[in-house]
Amino acid sequence: MSITFESEKKALRRFLALYLISTFFLIAVGLAIFYNYSFHRIIDHQNSVLKFRTSLIVPMLRKLHTSIEPHLLYPKIEGIHTALYDIDKNYLIGDFKPERVDWHREFWQEDNMLYYRKNLEPYYIGAANIVAAMPLDKTPIIVLRNRIILAFIFAMLFVFFISRWLGKLFLAPVRNTFELLNRFIQDTAHELNTPVSTIVTNVELFKNLYFEFESSEELRRIEIASKRLSRLYDDLVYLQLNHKRRRKIENISFDKLLKERADYFASFAARKNIELKNEIDISVLKEMDREDAIKLIDNLLSNSVKYTRYGGKIWVRLKKGFFEVEDSGIGMDKEALKHVTKRFFRADESVGGFGIGLHIVYEIVNFYGWELDIDSKKEVGTKVRVIWEE
Repeated sequence: MSITFESEKKALRRFLALYLISTFFLIAVGLAIFYNYSFHRIIDHQNSVLKFRTSLIVPMLRKLHTSIEPHLLYPKIEGIHTALYDIDKNYLIGDFKPERVDWHREFWQEDNMLYYRKNLEPYYIGAANIVAAMPLDKTPIIVLRNRIILAFIFAMLFVFFISRWLGKLFLAPVRNTFELLNRFIQDTAHELNTPVSTIVTNVELFKNLYFEFESSEELRRIEIASKRLSRLYDDLVYLQLNHKRRRKIENISFDKLLKERADYFASFAARKNIELKNEIDISVLKEMDREDAIKLIDNLLSNSVKYTRYGGKIWVRLKKGFFEVEDSGIGMDKEALKHVTKRFFRADESVGGFGIGLHIVYEIVNFYGWELDIDSKKEVGTKVRVIWEE
């Protein structure tokens, strides 16, 4: 089954955002240029219509100029209005009177009206200029806008699906690597089960049969190594089944469980001469799954023991509002702190492990809606605090 990791999702989202924003800008600029060009073509066409219709009135004015009739009717052209001005730009006559005439331009637009000015030579009936106007036809402009909007929507939908396809194509090698690593961990966990169980069982059996070897250093080393392997196996299985298993939420005496797990890790700490100090309040009860509680405690203690140098110190604190593990270990820099809860991340490659301990802690804390606070300084130590609301 394909597994999508959070890092893959973030990388895909960033790629899509950058690709879509840049493409949106380019498409918007292209369509804006096309709209501007088409808009001016529409206006130029309507100006040509206005100019042509205005030219039709010139022969009519010539006819009026030579007419001897006592009553003359001002000529009208369908679809336009005209007005005549003398050489001094004074209004003479017309079927309308413009509020303003731009004498420096041939065509202009104002209040959804198109205007055209033409000089009359020779002068007819004392008129030296004619100004014509007609309403701007918005229909082709509206059609153009609707087409631009539809083109933009379809273009962005096309780009969106293409970007998703490209994103998945580019991230395919990363996905394959993660899936191979995940499959490797599954196979490793499966193969570890039988030998680890055999070693742990036989160590206990050997201690019961041969009492004189119970305190031997060699047997103690085997026991510690087998416990470590057993805990690693449990972590791998937990990591694989965490989202599939059903949690049994119950009222757990967290303080008693913490003391038990601290005693369990005391032998590990003793191997490195690490002083393990406990500051545990009594009667701290939490509503949670017992396996989650064990994993939460074990991974914090295990990390502290692992990253604390020989002769160091570890403080385990439990109060009503939080659980905390602090060590005098190698610590982490600010850059490592940004990634420390990610799966398979290891702050120090020289120390063994898969880099899943704090990821499991992070998953558990998130599941219960608690807060995880990690404070660390290089060569000083690390303090991890799980804060819950009381």
